[in-house]
Amino acid sequence: MTGLEVEGLVVRRGTFELGPVDLEIPAGSATALLGPSGAGKTTLLRAIAGFLPLAAGRVLRDGRPVDGEPPERRQFGFVPPNLGLFPNHRVRGNVAYPLRIAGRPDAEERVRHWLRRFDLEALADRYPAELSSGERQRVAMARALAAEPAALLWDEPLSALDVDSRDALLRLLRELLETGPIPLLLVTHDPATAAAVATTYAVLSKGRWRFVGDPHAFAQAPLDRFTARFLGFENLYSPAELERAGARPAAAALRAGAGPGGVAVPPSAVRWGPAPGAPGRVVAVRPTPAGWVVALREGGLTFHVTAPGPVPGVRVGDAVELSLDGSLLRPLEGPGTPHDR
Repeated sequence: MTGLEVEGLVVRRGTFELGPVDLEIPAGSATALLGPSGAGKTTLLRAIAGFLPLAAGRVLRDGRPVDGEPPERRQFGFVPPNLGLFPNHRVRGNVAYPLRIAGRPDAEERVRHWLRRFDLEALADRYPAELSSGERQRVAMARALAAEPAALLWDEPLSALDVDSRDALLRLLRELLETGPIPLLLVTHDPATAAAVATTYAVLSKGRWRFVGDPHAFAQAPLDRFTARFLGFENLYSPAELERAGARPAAAALRAGAGPGGVAVPPSAVRWGPAPGAPGRVVAVRPTPAGWVVALREGGLTFHVTAPGPVPGVRVGDAVELSLDGSLLRPLEGPGTPHDR
């Protein structure tokens, strides 16, 4: 296989165990590594990069095992969440660092190329502290790619960036995948980032795979609370919330459609309308870029529904009748429940 491959990887850190992990990322493709905090995402990246020892398994580059080699010999570009830039080196020195470590005779030429590629020429003599967040991200990207890595491992590439900087870096990532045969494994909590570049989603929960597959299969697969949030579900109810909701018809319908982790309700499943004396109430009406959201509350549960434009005559405090289309409810699995990949 040409690309990055992980076979039976196991890492133990104190009481936490990651794995066994099996993953293939062909050259020119991107895998988005997803999961809640503490799932083991950063641990996996650091183990692949060589910064953590393996308890079992192998890491292969283009079909050749590299897990016995130190990080600098694996030829992986690793970008940690804090970017890892050297504060006492200027931009030029940061980009040049991996080339000098590798003893590349063409280091100066490569540095000029990547400074130009990432529009950093005017910033070459600045220190990281003198740069914006987006500029520091570009420096980290240039440094990771300068030594022509066999794979790119990136932890939260677009966190804390403004919209323009995110768009610019997403374009660069897409160009990288489209023009260079490099596999990319990126940790992200941002659905837009994953959708923009990833051909495969891989979900970790408590150190175990929960899902590996393409984005369409991910959207159709059984949900847990993290996956539902990532997909944009706003109406999520835990078993405890459903028990506290009492005997209202909506609550009974939710309990009937719930799984071990509760239930997710798409806005299209909520049927509602003004009804004087009904138990439901309108608790909020707010505009969003995608339309209007109306928040409805009944029996201790709040439901968010959407409309493409303003909802005439609907005001906060109005009484409404609520019902649910049970066929559209999505039961939630408990955390860490695996299913077929």
